[in-house]
Formats: sequence, C-alpha cells, structure tokens
Amino acid sequence: MARKVSIPVLLAAAALAFHLFAGLSFIRSAAATYDETVHLASGFSYLHTGRYVMNIMDHPPLSEMLSALPVLALKPQAFTAHPYFANFMPYHYGDLFLYQNTVSPERLLNTARVFTFLLWTALAAWLIWLFASRLESRAAGAFSLCAFAFMPVFISNDAIISTDAAAALFYFAAFALGWLFTAEAPAGKKGEKGGRLRLWAALAGAASGLALVSKFSMFVVPPLVAAFWIADNYFWPRLKFSKLLGYILLYAAACLLVVALVYKFNLGLYWDGLHATLKRLDTGRSSFALGQYALNGVWWYFPAALAVKTPLLVLAGAAAGTWLAFKNFRKDYLWLLLPPAFFFAVALTAKVQIGYRHIMPVMPFLAVLAGLALARLYEWKRGAWLAAALLALNAASVARAHPHYLAYFNEFAGGPAGGYKLFVDSNLDWGQSVKQAAEYLKGRGNPPVIFSYFGVARPESYGVNYVPLGVVSNVELKGTGAQVCGMTEVLLAVSATNLQGTYYPDKQTFGWLKGRKPAFIAGYSIFIYDLTRDGEGLEKLAAIFDREGRNAEADCLYGLAGK
Repeated sequence: MARKVSIPVLLAAAALAFHLFAGLSFIRSAAATYDETVHLASGFSYLHTGRYVMNIMDHPPLSEMLSALPVLALKPQAFTAHPYFANFMPYHYGDLFLYQNTVSPERLLNTARVFTFLLWTALAAWLIWLFASRLESRAAGAFSLCAFAFMPVFISNDAIISTDAAAALFYFAAFALGWLFTAEAPAGKKGEKGGRLRLWAALAGAASGLALVSKFSMFVVPPLVAAFWIADNYFWPRLKFSKLLGYILLYAAACLLVVALVYKFNLGLYWDGLHATLKRLDTGRSSFALGQYALNGVWWYFPAALAVKTPLLVLAGAAAGTWLAFKNFRKDYLWLLLPPAFFFAVALTAKVQIGYRHIMPVMPFLAVLAGLALARLYEWKRGAWLAAALLALNAASVARAHPHYLAYFNEFAGGPAGGYKLFVDSNLDWGQSVKQAAEYLKGRGNPPVIFSYFGVARPESYGVNYVPLGVVSNVELKGTGAQVCGMTEVLLAVSATNLQGTYYPDKQTFGWLKGRKPAFIAGYSIFIYDLTRDGEGLEKLAAIFDREGRNAEADCLYGLAGK
C-alpha cells in the first residue's frame, strides 16, 4: 500500500509552486534594476574574454558569471573594443550591452534572470530541507520550505541578477554543512564513518569558498565556521584536538581551492577587491528610513527594515522557534541561532544602508526557525488546520504585492502601498517599475511626461516619451526629445527614492508632491501626477527647472501656471 504523502509535504509543494509562479511573474513585470546591467555585462565579459577587469574591484565574479552563462547561447555582441570597456566604465558598458545589442534587452535580461532564479531556488530549497529535517524532523523541513517560499525577499532578489542571493545561499550552506560535520562527529570519534566527516568538512569548505567568491562581505565565513567547530568541540568534546585540526585544515584547503579556481589562481586579485570594497563601504552613503536621513547609517535601520519587510508569519514563527530552541535547548540549535545573530549584529554597524537585501544571509535561518515553530504547532490537536490557515493568511499577505514583490511591505507598514513612507532605494524602488509606468501612459495616448527617474533602465526602451528632470542614474538619460513647452497636459513621474529626496542635497525637492494625490502609482514605486490644472504645482515644478538652469522650460511652466 502506497504511503500517504504527509500534509506538511503537500503544503511545501504548494508553497514552492507559488514561489516559482511569483518569481517568474516578477521577472516578466520588472525592468532592469539599478545594478543588473553591470552584473550581467561584467559576467558576460568575464566568460567571453577570460579576463576579470570590468567590475572585479566591487564584486567577486562567481554570481555574475553564473547569471551570464545562459546568455552565451544567445550570442550577443560583447563590445570589448568599445571605449566603455577599455576605460572600465561598468554602468556605461552595462547600458551599452543591454540596450544596444543585437539581442533584445528583454531576452538578454530575462534569460539570465530565469536561470539564476531557478538555480538559487533549487539550491536554497534543498539546503533548507536538509538542515531543518536533519536538525529537527521532516515536518520541520517541510514547514521551513513553506516559510522560505512565501518570503518576498527570495521571490524578488533570487530573480534579480545580483550578488545578494548567492551570498545568502552560501552563507547558510557553510553553516548548515558545518553543523552536519559536528552531527557526524560522535561516529568519527569511534573510528566509524570517518569518510563522512571528511565529506562534510570538504563540502562546508567548498560552500565557504563559494560564499567568498560571491560577495566580499562573506570574508568572515571561514574563520567563523572554524571557530564554531573549535568551540563546539571544546564545550562538547567529541574529537581529539589534533584530529579536529586536521579536519579544519581539510576545510580550509577546500575553501582555498574554490577561491583559487574561480580566480584562476590569482588570489592577489581577490585581496585587492576585498580591500577596495571595505574602503568604499567605510565612506558611507545617503539613506532614508522612517522619515530620517543619514550619511553614515543608523543602528536601527536593519531592525526596522526587518520588522516591516518580512511577512508577519515568518517574524512570529522565527520568534516562536527561537523560544522553543531555548526551552528545549540542544547544542545543535546554536548552529541555527548564532550565525544569523552574528551577521545581523555586524549589520547594525554598517555605514552603507540602502536595502533589506543586505541582511539576506539571515533569512534562510529565519525560515528554518519558523518551520520549527509550525512543526510544533502541527503536532497539536487540529494543529494541521491551524498551520494551513496561517500559511494561507501569509500567502494572501504576500500576494497583495503581486507581481511587484520587491516592493513588498507587511501589515505593520500598511502593505506595499505604504512602503515609500518608510523605506526607498532597493527596499522598494530600484528602477524596476518603468514597464508599468509605460503601460499607464500608453493608455492615456502616450503623452510626453516629465520624468524624475531613479535607475539605469532606459525609459524609452519601454515606450516612455519623456523629459528628464532630477534624474539619479549612473548613465546619461537624455530623454526622447519631448519638449515641455509643447505639452498640452503636464504629467510628472517621480521615482519614490527621488520623491523622498534621498540623494538630493535638498531633501524637500519634491516634498510639495506629498500632499497631492497621484493619478497613478506604477509598481508602488513610480508616482505619476497630473499637474495640468494645478497652478501652484506648476510653479513648484518650474522652480526645479530654474534650479537646474533650464530657464526656457521653467518660463513655459510659469506661463501655464498663470492661465
């Protein structure tokens, strides 16, 4: 008689199906986000030329090359003879590669996105299942997958060409596999399954090496894993120190080999990139959070982002899972609790605070903690129904943002519609909503629009006829030739990051718009206002043109305001 599939496994399967549907929907809906052009073009150049030159001081090459791998089959132009490549201009080179290639931007971008989304999703799901089921139970593994599948940070960021998803995955993998080494240690002490110990040590080392070549912030992983093993064996002795040291050396060798292979044995290049990145991050950057601005960060940025951008079920489940871990303490739980606690504590000191994505390495651990709590709930009488109901509520919360999962905010924030009041930049507005703005404008007959855009996607590529104003971009967006003085209706589109003045010297540049109701909000992140009959608004807008020295356009707006 066939064994019945358990309810948790069915729920996990349904959740993962939703995750795939949501991620692919997000991919279709989103224009290129701020750094995707750089990551894709750089990765392709590494594969095409065999040389690491374009973006190697900012990011290790692994994630970028993996994203670009399927693009090789499309045979796009590499533009390696262009001055943008020769002069190491990553954003201009990325713009050239995506928007002036022989292959359409949509096909280039989404081919890479789909490949990496499926890759990161499959690896993360397997690791979460492996860790949670071995640590606790099959039910915990299944419910951990449910929590993971309904987390928008994975739906969106795993579907974006960046280094964040890979770093989060391999940070988690290093500690999950590191714990599996300690779980085998009692048998190894008796001389049994020594091969298994060597396998887990080598796999943990490989995962740590993959973390190092995914994002420079992962340089903390190897010493942390080694320290965890030493502390674990010190307080709960299982191996002679000499034998443990041998396994640590095997771990270090596997880690170093992975880094050496990816960097083609030019380890000096890795250290140069790490040094340059740490120096750059120490300078800070302008940020906006909860109505406040900072240049060197505030300690509460990531706690606040965690509170409003994580589904409430995951927050409550992770808190309950932490309580259960302490209540029924086993030393194994330290591998679940300490790695995310360490990473989160270090993040509190960061001077660059531009996105919730920077604490992604914490998120797989939260999913497992929530899975532990849901598995315990499932054991209660009628617990299966309650767990299923909670997951359904969580799914409804997440689906509110469909397909704009990058802009997800939970009920504490009032949902995604209230997100711009609390956080912007890559928390909400990474330039991805140009498509929705274009569709709205097309429905109005495609009139010209004054566009204060935050991003690097080319609005004209999606059909937007625009006059640029106060654009924040790393490439030159010169507009389509539309003229303010010829406008019969004055439409103004403003990205949420610019609406909050995040990168402007005058933070209130567009503050006067906050009391006005937009005609349309594209993807929760681009606000479109109709100022045609708003005399005061036209004067405010004209003043911004005046400030940029564009006096003729300002005069036309002042003239319209006086009518």
